[in-house]
Amino acid sequence: MSLRPPSAAAAAFDPIGEALRHETVGEMAATLARLTAVLETALVSLDRASQAAAMSDAGEEPRAPDRRTARRHAQACDALWNVMIQRELCGLRRHEAFLREMKVPRSVELFMGPAATASARTGGARAAGPSAPGAPG
Repeated sequence: MSLRPPSAAAAAFDPIGEALRHETVGEMAATLARLTAVLETALVSLDRASQAAAMSDAGEEPRAPDRRTARRHAQACDALWNVMIQRELCGLRRHEAFLREMKVPRSVELFMGPAATASARTGGARAAGPSAPGAPG
């Protein structure tokens, strides 16, 4: 009796493996949809907070972003980071069109990541830095 490695034809169809792959792809797509919805909510919240912070009386200068705006900015940065990671896991490597479609502010794109949220909680300089919402850049 001779021992041979399994041929490619014999291992071509594995029903359990295919079912598992199908389930995994479905979960990845569902997670991407949920994370994208969280990002949309965070961007709307950031926009509202930025508009509220910029409101001023007729004779006053527009105010600098406050803590609420900085916190919303950090949440949007964290949400964008989560979406980008999930997009990469789903095999979506080009993000430019997605960022344009979602109307992601450049400052959110530049500061995306979990460190932005931690910095906003501790009052660090990153969330309220020069590239915070409303700052030129």
